[in-house]
Amino acid sequence: MILDLPKLRIFAAVARASSFTRAADDLDLRQPTVSQQIQVLERGLRTPLFERMGRRVQLTPAGEALLPYAERLLALAGEAETATREAAGLAARTLRLGVGNTLATYILPDLLARLRWERPDVIVQVQVGNTEQLIAAVVDHRVELALVGAPLSHPLLAIHAFLRDALVVIVPPDDEWAERRAIGLGELQSRPLLQREEGSALQASVNELLRDHGIVPERTITLGNLEAIKRSVEAGLGVAIVPELAVRREVRADMLRALPFGDVQLRRVFNYIHQRDRNPTPAAQVFIDLLHKPFE
Repeated sequence: MILDLPKLRIFAAVARASSFTRAADDLDLRQPTVSQQIQVLERGLRTPLFERMGRRVQLTPAGEALLPYAERLLALAGEAETATREAAGLAARTLRLGVGNTLATYILPDLLARLRWERPDVIVQVQVGNTEQLIAAVVDHRVELALVGAPLSHPLLAIHAFLRDALVVIVPPDDEWAERRAIGLGELQSRPLLQREEGSALQASVNELLRDHGIVPERTITLGNLEAIKRSVEAGLGVAIVPELAVRREVRADMLRALPFGDVQLRRVFNYIHQRDRNPTPAAQVFIDLLHKPFE
């Protein structure tokens, strides 16, 4: 069949990402595999689906026509899978969970330990990614529930806050700012700033903050995760704005210093999201109830 589900899933991922490379990362495939499957689909349909423009691509009119049908077929396949699992009695106790990188490292282990203690019958399948990737996974029914940072919005998603945390500036213990009680936001203009990649909610929050205050750091260095950012700050490569919960261990060990802002109050909001028009499954509801319990 020309329009088989694997090819349609790849086609929809490329359309969302406007990039073969980013789509390959989202699907955990090799980029040549993604390109080859799109070529097979185009040959079968006898028409180009994408216009190639350097590293980015955009849909042709034919691709625009196919996309809504592809999304509907993928959604229907997800519903069929869920219905089948429910009939077998598995879906009621299986949660397909997406988790942002920060939460997967610093919050999820404790959540899973509490879940195992309270409800050992619930099975959790975890997919980790940035906010942009996880929104797409929820929309495509690849995960039912996702834990992500803010800011975010989507017409198909219900968004609920469950955790708030302060944003702080981190520096190494021998830094010129290390003994300061607080940092002024404008002082970031004099320092290299380490930040997350595009698609990260943390990066979006920091960029919005700097833009709103007209602040341009000396230079920016982009890294793929918070652990890399923390290690780079320890090595003296620059400063970073991170959630306070992500650096508690390093601060206690005096590997990093965490400094609040003295002129603005910055807090990070973490949310759980799910399809707006679908009620949570029993397993998802168990996990949601857990999220609403106090965090230590």
